[in-house]
Amino acid sequence: MKPNKQQLAIAKKIQKWIQATQEVEKARLAIPITRLTSIKSLCADEVAAEKFALYIARLVQQQINQANCPEHFTEEEWEQQKQLVDEAISLMDSYRENPSYESRQSLRNLLKDIDGVQGDDYRNFRWTTVRFVRSGDLLKLEYALRCFVETDFPYWAYKLAREYVEGYGLQSGSGIVAESVPMLLEVAEFWCQYYFNQSLNEKFPDGGAIALVR
Repeated sequence: MKPNKQQLAIAKKIQKWIQATQEVEKARLAIPITRLTSIKSLCADEVAAEKFALYIARLVQQQINQANCPEHFTEEEWEQQKQLVDEAISLMDSYRENPSYESRQSLRNLLKDIDGVQGDDYRNFRWTTVRFVRSGDLLKLEYALRCFVETDFPYWAYKLAREYVEGYGLQSGSGIVAESVPMLLEVAEFWCQYYFNQSLNEKFPDGGAIALVR
């Protein structure tokens, strides 16, 4: 069946991400993270944003479970973070199965718990006030939860993808860097599966048969 205009547009957006993973290997500077802005247009409804949020949250959970406790956290704090991630995924799963006012309130309450863990370290930076959070993983989790409880879910889906993919190099700066490639491919893989029910390699065999490497 010949793809329609919408399918062609979506495929083009995904293919641009694949091309970005190839470009970053050659680039001396980071590729702008704004390449991910097109995610907003892929969130046609809240279901898309919620499924994407749950997908990224599970990847974050895998990373945390495979990691050792960072030096700036106690073992107790590290275990608390793991429990918050586990609880968030359980609540998001439950909401997907049975959306209700009560289940949404549970998600909002968990956001308050995460906010308490992140602390209140606010600093002035370039004529604005910036909050420095304690955990990047919990920040991703916050954005994932907001995809469920906020009306502007496309914005939060983009924020989540940005936080998940963005990297930093002393020479390259911040944005999509070489270390970002596996995460960017995971993002592309989700949307390819969501809209085409195919893997990246199946959908774009000539656009770079790229294996997902973690």
